[in-house]
Amino acid sequence: MEWVDADMFEEAGHGNKPFALRVPALLVTKSKDGELNFLTAMWFTPIGFEPSRMIVAVSKSTLTHERLMETGEFVMSAPSRDMMDIVVMAGRVSGREANKWEATGLTPVKPRHISVPLIAEAIGNVEYRVQKVMPFDDATDLFVGEALAAYMRKGCMEGELYKDDSDPLLYLGTKYDSNGKSLGKHYAEFSGVKCADYDSPLLKKYVTRR
Repeated sequence: MEWVDADMFEEAGHGNKPFALRVPALLVTKSKDGELNFLTAMWFTPIGFEPSRMIVAVSKSTLTHERLMETGEFVMSAPSRDMMDIVVMAGRVSGREANKWEATGLTPVKPRHISVPLIAEAIGNVEYRVQKVMPFDDATDLFVGEALAAYMRKGCMEGELYKDDSDPLLYLGTKYDSNGKSLGKHYAEFSGVKCADYDSPLLKKYVTRR
């Protein structure tokens, strides 16, 4: 096999760049005194199917980190496209500076297994209980949460598939001008769901439809 030069690529500058398009999460916590808070989480990934688990990176300096260590419970909410302003605000403003629930007007929904509320306006919510905390570096800890209950907005999915009109928030990243000044956070509409071509020579030879 002949290897070729990387002429079709340019330096991306950061390892997150190829994976910038994603559905972000609002990570919801509650203090033992009942105070609610949430922040925008972007560094997270599922790490198990059964039981379902999620690993999320949280800065040690945040109120969210404090609450997670205090109660060991959290909710991850998948925002709709109409919630982009809330996602930006939650990622820039600390819960120590402002009551985000009052500022955004989000509606808390009673959970099934924990004391942290779901977000009514979100397209989906998952209740988690912290199973493990793993130190990552001086600034960040990794929290492994086991999913206790998952909820999707009625009519937005077919099996594992988002429907065309489901309206999840697809975050694209930040655009910059020639001087490196931010031109704001950008997002895209979700449309045009297609199925892989299982009659292609590659899939026909190696993969059966599942």
